[in-house]
Amino acid sequence: MCFLLKCSLLLAVVAALPVGFPRIAVAQEAVETSSSAAGVSQVHPSEGTPEPSHKPQGSNTLAYWFGSEYHTPFVLQPSTFKAADIQRNALDFTHLDFWKLGSNFADVMVSQSDMTEPAASGGTGATEIYAILRSDVGLNQVMHSSTFQVGPLRDLAVEAGANLETKNSSFAPAERTLYVGPKLQFALPRGFFNVGVHFRKEWNHEGVLGKAEHYNPNFNTELNWMLPITLGKLHMAYAGFAEYNTPKGKDSFGTDTVSEYLIRSIVSTDAGQFLFRRAKMLDVSAGLWYWHNEYGKPSAIPGAEQVAPFVGLVYHLDGGRGLGKR
Repeated sequence: MCFLLKCSLLLAVVAALPVGFPRIAVAQEAVETSSSAAGVSQVHPSEGTPEPSHKPQGSNTLAYWFGSEYHTPFVLQPSTFKAADIQRNALDFTHLDFWKLGSNFADVMVSQSDMTEPAASGGTGATEIYAILRSDVGLNQVMHSSTFQVGPLRDLAVEAGANLETKNSSFAPAERTLYVGPKLQFALPRGFFNVGVHFRKEWNHEGVLGKAEHYNPNFNTELNWMLPITLGKLHMAYAGFAEYNTPKGKDSFGTDTVSEYLIRSIVSTDAGQFLFRRAKMLDVSAGLWYWHNEYGKPSAIPGAEQVAPFVGLVYHLDGGRGLGKR
């Protein structure tokens, strides 16, 4: 009974916190977090001070996410032309590691929709697998210098990666997107803030018409951040990512795509220290996922705009050595 009361109180505290934004992927992550090894200040919600910058540490986490107000373009309420709210449960594995010149990040999320968004074969909701892969190299590390350590800028990295998706809905998306470009890594006393500017090329699939989609190359701007928060004995973190994608040409219906914006922000608290007397093991999280012009489709299309709150639990498989960077 005491355990359940503690869980309820922690969820209430997190859910009551305002979730701010400044920005789209995790999802991804998403939430995606990678950074160049040198100069990284690793901070977990339970830490009062950053770990030594010369010993960056990676992490492996397994998360469960739940939300009931997700939207997808053209998934409608019955007998209407209004967007339907989709309930989704998701399992999310995230890996981050560092090497002498940079870092590697991978996030794989499996999402299960309810019958509001059915699988093409019927009988169950659609299942989606979405992977985000990123790798970067810090130019200061390559040059063994501090050339790109100027003012608030800690380093300039070159980043490359891909987003991969498959989903068994009637639309049958199969995204394959490549990213490459510079990433500015800013110095903060604790946590991190990074800005990436990428060349982007997407291939996809549209199941209704049965067409492969080859979009024009476009540009992506991506922000990632994590800021630790301490309220008495409560150790927390505010993290997230934001994205802007320029138009990418016409879709398979011959309609012009438009600019796309997304912000996914999360407030987490270290629940392990209260529930199990073990810090950096289990985080309780709540967040908001705002998506405008989903997949480049105008927000006037039902389902192409989303404001979806969600909650989750994040388990640190390696003992929670810290939240890394992206």
